[in-house]
Amino acid sequence: MTKPFLPTAADRFLAKPEVLRIAGFSAATLWREVQAGRFPAPIPISANRVGFLESEVQAWVNKSVLAARQVRSVPARDCGS
Repeated sequence: MTKPFLPTAADRFLAKPEVLRIAGFSAATLWREVQAGRFPAPIPISANRVGFLESEVQAWVNKSVLAARQVRSVPARDCGS
């Protein structure tokens, strides 16, 4: 059984416009990515408001950068020496 994620004391909620700016998504793409499980889901913080945990958004950014810059191992060439 896995432990539920609990935010740190330094964590904060990000509003949707800030998340859109950070992720570079349109609102529709953000919705699709959340529904597909590829982006952290928002958390209800009041009856009419949701927020995204900054730490989860930052973890998504880090994961995306690492995936984009993943170094693929290339076999060394035989230089005929």
